[in-house]
Amino acid sequence: MVKDTRYYDVLGVDPSATESEIKKAYYVKARLVHPDKNPNDPQAAEKFQELGEAYQVLSDPTQRQAYDSHGKDGISTEGIIDPATIFAILFGSELFEEYIGQLAMASMASLDNFGEDEQIDARKLQERMQAVQKDREEKLAETLKNRLHIYVQGNKAEFIQHAEAEVSKLRNAGFSHY
Repeated sequence: MVKDTRYYDVLGVDPSATESEIKKAYYVKARLVHPDKNPNDPQAAEKFQELGEAYQVLSDPTQRQAYDSHGKDGISTEGIIDPATIFAILFGSELFEEYIGQLAMASMASLDNFGEDEQIDARKLQERMQAVQKDREEKLAETLKNRLHIYVQGNKAEFIQHAEAEVSKLRNAGFSHY
């Protein structure tokens, strides 16, 4: 029996949730409650912080067991990483998706197309991941082809102007390190 369900409630999962269900729940909720998505919500940072803490505790088997047995008093918060850092590591910035596609964590969360009665086996998962990767590569190639079209047509100045504007936009992205 779980002593405290608060972290499970924050993530919107049952205490019997699997590791992958916890990851998927975090992925979905983190994108919804991120402070950048809710600039008019004074509690957005607090909600995001709590969500990040819940994810870190419940995704660590040792911390999760301690939390289930003793509640929040049974866990160590010393190793808790800033939720914005976790978010950046797992998801990056949406502004970069056009160039790098959806990151692996996001792709895995969106692969939840298996029916409840369908067994997820390694072969099927690998086939789906390969299909997702192929689609991702085709979309990225098309995007880059379209970006280069201006240059190929001989309008170098316009190409450079667009490229500089894009660099400026990406540089100011929430998780850019450049």
